[in-house]
Amino acid sequence: MYQTDYKTKIEEIRNNEYEFCKNNKEYFIGNYVHIEDVDNKDNILQLFKMWDSQKEVLKSIDKNRLNIILKARQLGVTWLVLAYSCFLLLFNVGYLIIALSKTEEDAKELIRRLSVMFSNMKMFIREDTRENENWSGLKYKTTALSIEIIHKGKSSVFKAFSSSKSAGRSFTANLLILDEWAFQQFAKEIWLSAYPTINRPTGGKVIGLSTIERGTLFEELYVEENNFNKIFMPWNSDPRRTKEWYEKTKQDLGDMITQEYPLTVEEALTIPGGSYFPEYKQVIHNTDEDINKQDYEIYYSLDYGLDMLAVLGFGINSKGKIKVFDEIHESGLIASEAAKLCFQRGIRVAYAPPDLWDTNRHTGKSTAEIFGENGVSLIKVNNSKEQGCLLIKEYLKVNDEKDEQTGEIYQSSQLQIVNGRCPNLEKSLKKIQKDKNKPNIYANEPHILTHIIDALRYFASGRTMPKDSTKQKQDIYKDFFGEEEGIEWIDY
Repeated sequence: MYQTDYKTKIEEIRNNEYEFCKNNKEYFIGNYVHIEDVDNKDNILQLFKMWDSQKEVLKSIDKNRLNIILKARQLGVTWLVLAYSCFLLLFNVGYLIIALSKTEEDAKELIRRLSVMFSNMKMFIREDTRENENWSGLKYKTTALSIEIIHKGKSSVFKAFSSSKSAGRSFTANLLILDEWAFQQFAKEIWLSAYPTINRPTGGKVIGLSTIERGTLFEELYVEENNFNKIFMPWNSDPRRTKEWYEKTKQDLGDMITQEYPLTVEEALTIPGGSYFPEYKQVIHNTDEDINKQDYEIYYSLDYGLDMLAVLGFGINSKGKIKVFDEIHESGLIASEAAKLCFQRGIRVAYAPPDLWDTNRHTGKSTAEIFGENGVSLIKVNNSKEQGCLLIKEYLKVNDEKDEQTGEIYQSSQLQIVNGRCPNLEKSLKKIQKDKNKPNIYANEPHILTHIIDALRYFASGRTMPKDSTKQKQDIYKDFFGEEEGIEWIDY
């Protein structure tokens, strides 16, 4: 009798505590969720006593449907998101969480951490084993890439996947977690495939977290205007990190510290080692004034591959001032389709890199030949990256000029971009980094940024071609337009 009363009393306490925790997330995490603290040499397993900054993040992600977290390194955010997942799985029947990681090993690590939490929560849940067959509370099962909470009615499940183009496509999830989102391969394809699984009028939540990586979907979603709840966690979110700690870390990391341990969003978005084009300033290099084609010589340059057709249109006036007024930035086009698109935009001649003259072993034709057959003649330019980079910098160099009417001094440059016409050029000029090993050229990654800059470089290289190449350009135009057009070439 006494034993029966004791069991009944324990069951009553457990049920009461379960109901209290159900409505008190912070209490539940602080009293029942264990995490691993590798700095604690005496006992690596510790109750998750959240810092104030972590509590604020918890409240924020719980309140909002779409969440994106930009953070400094080692702030326990993954542990926090898993603790939140633990709560959702424990107190919701039929709940599905999909977590996407960089690699399968990273995905398995998420399951391992979640298992640590449940295995140390014996008040509410125990593993579904023969040893616990008489346990009347909740049970859980694990595999390498999933963990299932067995409720009396219907199970709740956490599934982890490595990043792939179709990851998570076939599941209708309640919560989608994107861990180290900026470093996931196929990030855009994953987002397009996974987002519909949570995009329901009645529910569905996203938590994307990462340190920064420039030129990624994560950065794009964080900085651009959209429906995401944007959370930033600076290096001092950990109250144990002092100014002295930061200064020592800075000595070790140098310029890289702003990427790994930013204090502000601006610092996080600062390119380690510096932008390759710090000269570019929107207020100086952009203009609302469009070109009048009667007053400008028109040139085009392009970079082509199946992954991207990048084209720029330039107007040069009698003073040598250059305005970039047109842009094509489109992927997935075969050469004939790319050429036809250019032709439809009025492009008849364009500067292009020498690799487009390489013969394709399957067709027996070069890309330049295919463009020519579709009405667009290409002019081969010098592909020296270092030389082309220096020429672009010359175009972007800021000079003091005097207004002819007022006499006032203002800042200007040889090259300007017509506002609203070339968004990808503007974006790439802002974001492209120095090559880590060759500071005289820009980095080749993220590759999405380089196509349009390459097109700009081919124009710069084409404009410095030897004088005898002018005849080649004249002859090409005469083939299309004839002598009566009166094409006059001016090299500056």
